[in-house]
Amino acid sequence: MKPIIAIVGKPNVGKSTLFNRLTERRTAITSEIPGTTRDRLYGDCFWGKYEFILVDTAGIAPEEKDELKADIQNQIKIAVAEADLIIFLVDAGTGITQKDQRAAELLRKGQKPIILA
Repeated sequence: MKPIIAIVGKPNVGKSTLFNRLTERRTAITSEIPGTTRDRLYGDCFWGKYEFILVDTAGIAPEEKDELKADIQNQIKIAVAEADLIIFLVDAGTGITQKDQRAAELLRKGQKPIILA
């Protein structure tokens, strides 16, 4: 079975762009509008001799409370639970924010390997 790698981060940090780049396909919708991605998107990825499944996720926002946003956050939790490795993507322009720190705390509870990108 191929390992699963989930790309996780707050809204509009480039998760879908990275997904498209690594899968060498334009299957994930990219937009300047936060919240464009709402569910999980899976793609096969090849990196040298390695083959794995990459998962694009919506923007992590643990403080969201309405039903739709809670469902979106649940999709992220499922992706993290399925993943063997997490790429935690942050915006290099703004640096690590308090929202990033809260998201990192939640991800660390899952005890999965995390790459900060």
